[in-house]
Amino acid sequence: MLEANQQSRSPAQFDPATHVECLGFIRAAIAEGCPQTARDIKNVLTETYQRGYLDRAKIWADLTPAEQKQYRQLLASPPIVNDFLDCGF
Repeated sequence: MLEANQQSRSPAQFDPATHVECLGFIRAAIAEGCPQTARDIKNVLTETYQRGYLDRAKIWADLTPAEQKQYRQLLASPPIVNDFLDCGF
């Protein structure tokens, strides 16, 4: 028997439309080039995954290697940069 934190999520909860929408969010963050937006999207993805509606491995696999790299770079940007830059400009 699996521990409570290791139990797999019900496949019935996985939502293909949510998968496509989340890919779009990541790609929009990359296009915008805003680290804060990337972090906000990461938080949404984490919550969606924890609720069982998203498979992180599938999301990552559907991103190109270039998209994966760009998204990682946005997430790695130091938060202090956002204090000086307005991502909406």
